[in-house]
Amino acid sequence: MIMKINKLYTFNINTVAIKRSVFLTALSLSKVLLIMCFVALAACQTQARKQAVTEKLTPVMLSRAKGFKIAKSTDKTLLSIYSPKDTSQLLKQFSLLPQDYAQPLNENEIKVPCKCIICLSSTQLAYLIELDALDNIVGINSSRHLFNQIINDKVKAKAIKKVGKEGVFNIETIVSLAPDVIFVSPFKTGGYDAIKNLGIPLVPMAAYAEQSPLGRAEWIKMLALFAGKETAADSIYKHIEMDYERLKALTQSVKHRPTVFSGKMKGGTWYVAGGDSFFAHYFRDAGADYIIKNNMTGSMPMDYESIYSLAGNADYWRLLTSSPKGFNKAMLKQEDERYADFDAYKTGRVLVCNLREVPYREESAIKPNVLLADYIFHFHPELMPAYEPTYWKKIEE
Repeated sequence: MIMKINKLYTFNINTVAIKRSVFLTALSLSKVLLIMCFVALAACQTQARKQAVTEKLTPVMLSRAKGFKIAKSTDKTLLSIYSPKDTSQLLKQFSLLPQDYAQPLNENEIKVPCKCIICLSSTQLAYLIELDALDNIVGINSSRHLFNQIINDKVKAKAIKKVGKEGVFNIETIVSLAPDVIFVSPFKTGGYDAIKNLGIPLVPMAAYAEQSPLGRAEWIKMLALFAGKETAADSIYKHIEMDYERLKALTQSVKHRPTVFSGKMKGGTWYVAGGDSFFAHYFRDAGADYIIKNNMTGSMPMDYESIYSLAGNADYWRLLTSSPKGFNKAMLKQEDERYADFDAYKTGRVLVCNLREVPYREESAIKPNVLLADYIFHFHPELMPAYEPTYWKKIEE
């Protein structure tokens, strides 16, 4: 009898234990399932928020520029900048937020319009000069050979400070200026190591990589984002584009296209712009026939003999110089006696832009219509008989 009771008691205990184990297991599974539901719900909400943000961003249509894209929502602007070597590769992306944005800024988030801007090239200054946004500039790399009187006066008054150049920056000056942004050139690799860790956004300015004159000019829209001048930029670019296309149309039916070549010897090598380069676009639009016929967009090194075989009989010769006392045929011949053998030299059809006399560096990126007019005046003077060239003039005798 006792043995039966013990067996029954043991059975009941085991049954309770089993039931308790089953209950705990079920409870644990319920907790796991509940947690999983919360995680799934949170993930869905996060994804939904991401999708909502993505859906709110509306692309801004650009006309010619290939190196950047703009997308906007009601509370931010997304700026994407692409590699100058391959515009399918994203180089950098920035979220531009309003000045009243109250949250701490994450990396690559910038409040706009910026109150303190540092520019490290005259090309960057060109767009801000055109936008009348010079009050935003607190630092530049150099004022040497700078023509703009407002900037020069601000440098003298120390309202704009020189911060040095790639590799030799004045870090103390940069930090003291507390800039919101520094515009840098993506072409000068390794030159910004000293300022990369200052916590200041470095925005690549890759307008120089654009292969069309209008594409380069359209970068005014990118700079305008930081200066609060978007409406002005749209208006300025629209005028430039319309005027450029008007001038280009003048040359489309010309019967004769004069031949032209560019550059000169440098260190024993003649660097020639490719047949599909930025300058080749100018020559073609101005009604000229560029002597280089390949599909290269960059420059290529050539020796004198190779150039002369192609350009010896060309009608026009285009070259940049930086001469403080003017520039004439005798001075060109002094550089290399062989220059006198070119037909363009003999006829005086050498088109010269003297960087000491005109603000080519700080204006050319945003004045493609003026540059095109200069070229047309020389290549086809009958089309613009009353025009006075601004940058490109015939060499002095």
